[in-house]
Amino acid sequence: MDKIVFWGIIAIAAMVIGRRLYTYFYNSGQPQHSLAVMVANKRTREFMGRTRKEQTEMPPPRVQYYVSFRPLEGDGEREFRVTQHLYEQLEQEKTGTLVFRGRRFIAFEPDETILDND
Repeated sequence: MDKIVFWGIIAIAAMVIGRRLYTYFYNSGQPQHSLAVMVANKRTREFMGRTRKEQTEMPPPRVQYYVSFRPLEGDGEREFRVTQHLYEQLEQEKTGTLVFRGRRFIAFEPDETILDND
């Protein structure tokens, strides 16, 4: 029974590592694209932190930040995981150029806003 559990854990670990390697090499093999987009939506996803037996307080949750971009021409909204810093800077309906490779977010370059100081 112990060998079955051991090999089951090994098989699951191999599948997880294989999937991550596939995603990495898939994204690396794709050409880099630039697309005129608008920020369509922002969302967060929280995960509970881990605790040790001797800890009495819950650790702060881990947060992942996601932004959805909608192309200005055509359809096909795309969602990418971004840093907290970029998440806080972006505003919904802001336009700019999305740079990505495969499913990997590279950059968002906002359109220059012209300020009228009359």
